[in-house]
Amino acid sequence: MTSRVPSGATPVGFAFARVTRRYGATPAVDDITLEFGAASVSALVGSSGSGKSTLLRLLLGLEWPDQGRVLFGGSAVTADNVARIRRACGYVIQTGGLFPHLSAAANLALLPRHLRWTRAQIDARMHELAALVNLDAPMLARYPDELSGGQRQRVALMRALMTDPPVLLLDEPLAALDPIIRHQLQDELLKIFAAIGKTVIVVTHDLAEAAFLAPRLILMRSGRIVQDGSLQQLREQPADDFVSRFIAAQRVLPSA
Repeated sequence: MTSRVPSGATPVGFAFARVTRRYGATPAVDDITLEFGAASVSALVGSSGSGKSTLLRLLLGLEWPDQGRVLFGGSAVTADNVARIRRACGYVIQTGGLFPHLSAAANLALLPRHLRWTRAQIDARMHELAALVNLDAPMLARYPDELSGGQRQRVALMRALMTDPPVLLLDEPLAALDPIIRHQLQDELLKIFAAIGKTVIVVTHDLAEAAFLAPRLILMRSGRIVQDGSLQQLREQPADDFVSRFIAAQRVLPSA
């Protein structure tokens, strides 16, 4: 196995072709056909249980469809290629998923060490990404429980980007943060998405956050796609009454 440092991975597209995933008799994802172009930024939005996170797990081979195919770069995701596909996807979850017994730097170094990067290559990439996510480099010596929630999510994002994967998947990455930190990280994520030029999917139940981060919104309900388009299209041309109600349910501050 040869060492590898990031060299600007070419973004790839992926698709779901008539995909259904059931838990018992209940479909979590119900006959979904959906395409994501290379270097696109999209948001899957909807209430809890709508199937958003299941789509990401299907793409990563963490779950398998009962029907249909998941395609990555034009090839079906199979048991034979799923390990390679997982390495091509940076994945950030709500809690960050950092190993608590390892420092932030050690968390970041896990996959690069497996790929036989040198210590110098790892350190250079860590410092490059720390600057990208606006994390002070000394924080990398700390353990996850010594970091704030916002700092942990910055490290989780760094880990997802460490080997320069062509795809970035974020599953409710900001949901557990307080409003001020969440607002700050939304601003930073928008800049990061523009800087890295990768294929990005953000999962969130927050419509305002989805619309801020992504030009394409995919609204889901009960495992199905209700509407796929821009916020303006959802507002002005709602596919059904649920779309209108979902938009209206986003609370705004009362006037003074």
